[in-house]
Amino acid sequence: MKERLYEILNEEKVHEIIPFLKQLSSEEKKTLVPTIKKMDREINKIIMTKNSYHTAGSVNQHSIIDIASFVCMDQKNFGKNYWSIFRNAEQAEQILEWGCPDWFSDFINDSIDAEFTAFNYKDILGWTEKGYVQPKPELLGYHLSNYPVVDLNHHPDTLKTHFWYLCEYPSKSLPFQKEWFPLIQKLVAEQKIERKRFLRECLLASNRNFNKNVTGWFMDSFTALKPTDEELVELQDDLLAGLSSAQSKAVNTILTHLKKIVGTSDFKSDEFSHYLPNLLSSEVKTVVIASLMLTEKIFQKKIIDPEMLGMALSTAFVSKDDGIQSKAAKIIQRYIPASENMMEALSHYSDNILTNVRPVLAKYIEEKQPELEVITSKQLSLITDENKVKVLESFEDLMFFLPLAIDDPYSHHCDIALDGFIRFANDVDAESVKLIEPVFLKACKTIAKWEVPYLNVLLCNLIINYGLSLLGKYPIQLKNLEKIYQKTRDEEASREVYSNYQKKLGPVENVGAECPTMEAFKEIAIYINHKIKLGDNTPLLFTTTHSPCWISPVSLVEKFEIYQNKNIEPNHLDVQLALQRCALDNISEALQLAEKKLKGEYKDLLLFFFGKNVTPKGKFEHHSWWMTAGITRSPETTFKEFNDFGYDTIPSEFFSGNYNWKTIDSKKNSYYPVELNIEIPKYHLEKRKGPLFLEYFVAEQKELTEIPALMWCFPNTLGNALAKVIKYCLFYSGIAEVYERNLVLHTAQALYQIKKPLDSMGHLFLGTIFLDGDKTIRGTAAEIWLEHVSHKMIDNAQLGKVVGLHEKLEWAPVKRLTDLMQHHMLNVSKDHNMALEELISNILLQMDQPVTNLKKLLEIYHEVLALNQSEANKQVIEKLNDWKENSSLKKICNLLLKK
Repeated sequence: MKERLYEILNEEKVHEIIPFLKQLSSEEKKTLVPTIKKMDREINKIIMTKNSYHTAGSVNQHSIIDIASFVCMDQKNFGKNYWSIFRNAEQAEQILEWGCPDWFSDFINDSIDAEFTAFNYKDILGWTEKGYVQPKPELLGYHLSNYPVVDLNHHPDTLKTHFWYLCEYPSKSLPFQKEWFPLIQKLVAEQKIERKRFLRECLLASNRNFNKNVTGWFMDSFTALKPTDEELVELQDDLLAGLSSAQSKAVNTILTHLKKIVGTSDFKSDEFSHYLPNLLSSEVKTVVIASLMLTEKIFQKKIIDPEMLGMALSTAFVSKDDGIQSKAAKIIQRYIPASENMMEALSHYSDNILTNVRPVLAKYIEEKQPELEVITSKQLSLITDENKVKVLESFEDLMFFLPLAIDDPYSHHCDIALDGFIRFANDVDAESVKLIEPVFLKACKTIAKWEVPYLNVLLCNLIINYGLSLLGKYPIQLKNLEKIYQKTRDEEASREVYSNYQKKLGPVENVGAECPTMEAFKEIAIYINHKIKLGDNTPLLFTTTHSPCWISPVSLVEKFEIYQNKNIEPNHLDVQLALQRCALDNISEALQLAEKKLKGEYKDLLLFFFGKNVTPKGKFEHHSWWMTAGITRSPETTFKEFNDFGYDTIPSEFFSGNYNWKTIDSKKNSYYPVELNIEIPKYHLEKRKGPLFLEYFVAEQKELTEIPALMWCFPNTLGNALAKVIKYCLFYSGIAEVYERNLVLHTAQALYQIKKPLDSMGHLFLGTIFLDGDKTIRGTAAEIWLEHVSHKMIDNAQLGKVVGLHEKLEWAPVKRLTDLMQHHMLNVSKDHNMALEELISNILLQMDQPVTNLKKLLEIYHEVLALNQSEANKQVIEKLNDWKENSSLKKICNLLLKK
């Protein structure tokens, strides 16, 4: 039986597969399933050529396996293949006639979750008539919405029943089937579809959790049918229910139609008032404005008890938008008496009411705005008990921790794992060695993926080689490791035909490295592997002691003492990375310990590094150590003592972290009209006796994948990492690529975690992401600003200059910035309001001519000046005198000039 199937497959006898399967009993078909799966794996193996690739099987062989799988397998084994067997419709019908599987109906009903199917609504109708499928409403609605070309009159149930299933269970592609829109209008006009029922289905779509495109399609259909006022009154309950929709298109459409009937006696204003608080709390400004306009119309047209609607109206003050608050305040002032209930309702939003709106509401709220707290600034400590990282205590701890390090190789988890390897790699016995197998399997599965972060490659390679070394000592306990490794090795062998494939298995010395950054990490991995092989448990210097990436200065001194006492010279990259990561905010205890415990170069180095010696003194035996200490401690200082070290070929920008930049108007380039241009010198890695860790990271600047590692390796001097991200990911405000967006977000999150005062590149990066197109990135920027203002780690004048130079040329919409200020930065505390005033003043100072949405920025400036009881900056006043000639800015400029 198996031999016959192999014969049919190998000789590609497609015409013989169905006759062969017809002869088999149910048991025989079941027996063939493992063989069919094996054949399927064989024909699906990828064959690489120089310029392309293809599967090992031919078209006929794939067809044979598809038919055999469909006939012999159950639904679980067959999977969700809705394409291959149905491409040949005639053949599919032939198979179903003599042997329709009992799971076929469930299989077809599940097709609504499939990305592609080779059958359609018409095929499902045919299978239903023959009894192969008992279709669910979801199936019929989904496939009918994908198939508008069908003759809707051919089957009596299509318009009578199935069309209404389409309204309830449409596919996501319905809005892109252009034929449906005019077709429905025609069917309604011909009375083949009940008009009132379809209008109601359109409104019900607002709360059916469809995506915005599908919901929008139903709203457009509703509007296109031009419902009369009588129809709108009749559908009023459904219209009001639609106001709770999560889709702003639905809410705005419904508000537009409710306006048409607000003047009728049948309008349900009390019911509308229940929906008003949620409408006014919406983040979508058009929804809030439309709701306020409708509310005003209710007051204008009807004699009602105003208090209930008025109390609901107070929710409008959740927004800090001047236009929204002013509109709501005028409605309250004009139509609602100052009752106790109304005053109570407004009191909940008193903190949020803008200063220029408060006079309008004088009868309803306290005249004096509540006092904001003054923040007592405390210096952030980088080293605390709260952020101390876990220390592994045993080999068992190491085995349980390694999977976490594999999942998150760019965090301090990797450091903890490597430290554990050095300490416990040789603390293994016949019982505990069994713990390596699941870790080894995870490492093999991870490294076998096509795209693996480089630190993951090195960590997994280390684990695999360690496991293989234990296999020789414990062959019985670890008998499965060879099989696991062989599979991984075979997969790598099949990929090595690629000219650009970088080797991942074997000795770590042979692992590929595409760029200098990877070479640095590889050298450290080789060093660690060598220590494990020798059983050298002298601790690594660079491993993090406090999250996210800091090393305690006391720990650094203690580890240096160990090397000193053992008379072992540490690896040059290990020393440099440790110095780069050392927290320098509180070094008094470490300095005393260094003076007491260390001697020679170790002592001289740390006395300079910790600032006891202003200039370097002593014998400079390891140039890279001293240079790294100087760069980390004082990046903008050039020490003459280092002039003969030979590092003068490295551009000075890489030492200081300061780069020239400017925002330029690219008039010739319509795609990138305004660009942020930053000048990063080119540098190729030089061969030298003591290379700097820094050199590996600044050479070959186009490599971006290791930016997270760059952040964690240089937390004291982030300029080079931030400059790299700015150059390649933030040169244009409209970049929408997922890779660049994620990289900017991860960089912003790392900056937030590192909690250091911002340098020049830090201010440029933060000012630029204030204007980013991604809401999450802008929110992270606001969090960074809030914390840095609280702890006085930011220069708001410098930050304002960055933003102003960008917006002077309208690098990004000013609305992104004003929304961020309104929702995240305004009225947090007195300190933050003062900082915001300084920030906005310096933004405005960079601008010559009014830009789009400048009015909104000036309104926020007016509000923050009022909160701070300040006057506008004198140089800003000069600009306001020029800008007030602009008709749209005249009012706000005059308000600011009066202050």
